[in-house]
Amino acid sequence: MCNAVKPTTGGESCHALRFAVMPSAQKKTSPGDAVSAAERRLNEAVERFKQLKEKSREGKKLVKRAKKSAKAASKAAREARKAAEQARRDFRKASERAEKQRKKAAKARAPLATPKRRSTSRLEESSTRKRRKPQRARTRIGEVGEDAVDTEGTEVPELDAEVSVGR
Repeated sequence: MCNAVKPTTGGESCHALRFAVMPSAQKKTSPGDAVSAAERRLNEAVERFKQLKEKSREGKKLVKRAKKSAKAASKAAREARKAAEQARRDFRKASERAEKQRKKAAKARAPLATPKRRSTSRLEESSTRKRRKPQRARTRIGEVGEDAVDTEGTEVPELDAEVSVGR
């Protein structure tokens, strides 16, 4: 048969043609085998479909649970934020109230009855310093000249006692 058909190019196509035409080169299958093979493939496809459907269902359940937990977390965060704002507001009001009461109590509290200070402190030295300063003679408005100066009260007797004649 190969001799009857002359290939235009080498002998390769002749060899491929011989296996395509010859019935003995093909695998013989019975109609029962083809049906059972088709059923087997159909069952495998159905099984694969069921597995994929189950995985999809599980995925949807996970998504649903995740959405539910996210919603709950969002709600809890919102409540916590509101509670924090309320606590801040309450603290501010309480501190303002306490400040008001403190001011009111400070106004209501009477100062201690202590005598007013009219003399020098006991901790300071005695008032000899004031006495040591020579007092200015007061000039009377109408007096001018030597008569205007009063020299009698300018000397302090204590100064004479403190000044010692040095030897």
